Amino acid sequence: MSQTEHTASASAAPDFLNSWALRMEQAHDAAKPGAWRKLALVAAVAGIVFAVLYAVAYVLLDRTPLGSASDQELIDYYGDDRNLTLSIAGLVVIPFAGIAFLWFMVALRAAVGATGIPVSRALGRVQQAGGIVFLALLFVGGAALVATPISIRFANGETDPIVARTLPTLGTAVLLFFAMRMAAIFVFTTSSIGRATGLIPSWFAWVGYGVGVALLLAWTLATWFALLFPAWVAVLCVLVLWRARTTHSEA
Repeated sequence: MSQTEHTASASAAPDFLNSWALRMEQAHDAAKPGAWRKLALVAAVAGIVFAVLYAVAYVLLDRTPLGSASDQELIDYYGDDRNLTLSIAGLVVIPFAGIAFLWFMVALRAAVGATGIPVSRALGRVQQAGGIVFLALLFVGGAALVATPISIRFANGETDPIVARTLPTLGTAVLLFFAMRMAAIFVFTTSSIGRATGLIPSWFAWVGYGVGVALLLAWTLATWFALLFPAWVAVLCVLVLWRARTTHSEA
């Protein structure tokens, strides 16, 4: 052993987060009986947290006027300190929703591996890629929606109707017309993987295919469209929890 390796080994110390992640990976690789239930619990909790935080952030930011607003409406909206506070609160919530979704995605993937049922690696990679791109677009869209309130509150900027009209419209387009398409890919692949491994019932997999089609093809700014994906995630998590509990009781 080299001097550098000896020094690194001597200074190494147990870390709870690393140890927990290692246990999750070992459960994925070894497919130990019953291990998938603990991972499913982590995935379900993280997914529900994501759905709740996403919905809260959307409600806070949904009030933002878009391109159809008049100059005076924009000036009045951004001149109200309460509106600025609510928009900035939405910005604060979005990163935590993203963190929860990241853990949901990783834990769900680990739970799938721990079942021991073969799953297409290509499908798993597309699922992961779709989730990551969705997350990136969610952050970009959220940043565009709150750029004007941040400028006014923290940089002493004034309301420029052109900018105040353009940035929120850009954010909405990124969120609803790009992020939701990536969410559709995540829904399609997760429904297929969940059905193949038995983590979700077949009927919900078919519901997922329908939700995926809606997210992929719908062209609307309606609230239901923006909340369809987190609603699907929440129901998925409830069903995964139910599956883990019933399987445990039958064992």
